[in-house]
Amino acid sequence: MDKNLNNLFVISSPSGGGKSSLIEALLSDPSAEKLSLSISFTTRTKRSNEKNGKNYYFIDIDEFKKKIKNNDFLESAEVFKNFYGTDKKITEELLKTRDILLELDWQGAFNIKEKFTSVKNIFLIPPSYNILRSRLEKRGTESEESITMRLSAAKEEISKYPFYDYLVLNDDFENALSDLKNIILEKTSKKEFKTRVTENLLKNLLD
Repeated sequence: MDKNLNNLFVISSPSGGGKSSLIEALLSDPSAEKLSLSISFTTRTKRSNEKNGKNYYFIDIDEFKKKIKNNDFLESAEVFKNFYGTDKKITEELLKTRDILLELDWQGAFNIKEKFTSVKNIFLIPPSYNILRSRLEKRGTESEESITMRLSAAKEEISKYPFYDYLVLNDDFENALSDLKNIILEKTSKKEFKTRVTENLLKNLLD
């Protein structure tokens, strides 16, 4: 499925990892005129700061199951009791003329890799779990139970880092954005990219 297609990038992170804000800033860069975000479908409730068709396509569970039955998704997964899916037709049509960015969890990233072997996978690494908690609390949309559940899942998500081509440390917004621009807009290769994620940080996060 890679023949004659443009570049496909996947960005993953634990909840509170800062994906959405960084992606929005990346797409607003003048150099990103040929980069598009492929909007996922989800059954989760829309947050107050989100717009249907911009952040996600928000649909109910019955409609989601119908799309699965019709084989409409490139990949789909259940994440924190909600379902997410990447539309096959939308993504493949966009890839004919543009570079595409997908915002997926590790399950989705694994599934996309099976279909697009040349995909470039990027994982946002948090500097600490305390910062993850702080970011989740600042959303103002998560209950304490939800925050605890998401933080508990973060270690497993981070443990998938060897699968990813690029590790980007999201300790400082501008530094992380610069790293993403190097990878996605400047097409810095995996070999040439100099990650700021240290082995010691990964060890501390996974211990």
